[in-house]
Amino acid sequence: MKYVFLDESGELGFSNKSSKFFTITLLVCGVKEEQELSRILKKIRLRILKKSLKQSPEIKWNNSNDLIRFKILERVLKIEFEIFSIILDKSKVYDYLKNKKHKLYNYLTNLIMNECSLNDSFELIVDRSKNNRSLRDDFNRYIKSNVTKSDKIIIKHEDSNSNGTLQVLDFVSGAIFNKYEFNNNSYYNIIKEKIILEKLFP
Repeated sequence: MKYVFLDESGELGFSNKSSKFFTITLLVCGVKEEQELSRILKKIRLRILKKSLKQSPEIKWNNSNDLIRFKILERVLKIEFEIFSIILDKSKVYDYLKNKKHKLYNYLTNLIMNECSLNDSFELIVDRSKNNRSLRDDFNRYIKSNVTKSDKIIIKHEDSNSNGTLQVLDFVSGAIFNKYEFNNNSYYNIIKEKIILEKLFP
């Protein structure tokens, strides 16, 4: 049994204040490795966070400082997993797609998932960022209709604040996003050996 965790960085807005890039990142691991990854944030919370932050419901890339980011990324290196990431250059998106963000999201997810070549059955765990049930259902239908060997997929939408591995992936995805959005490789260089595929689109 394999687990595939999905998270994104940046956003799919197209205003002058929006990010230039948008990334979707997959973390693929086994059962034992998922348990190890899920414990990383608990250890960071106990040993590094200030007392005022220990009760925070979720440790996120965006509310962390450099010390926490580097510590988390360094800890994940000791665990076996694979990273697949697709990076959307939003300047090259056709105008007609800019108002169909969820369709674009589903399409990008399908592209990167078909690069994983998973032969065994697996669970796809997605951060429950879609509050709209119909959008989640549309995502599930699209993935099951288009991903190779989709009959082996179980899709779950979970809150990242209760899933330690999704929280870890938020930091991995943030490291890749920073490489493209801010031309900052300092985080990326820590985890680049875990990256199996890094696909710039289009």
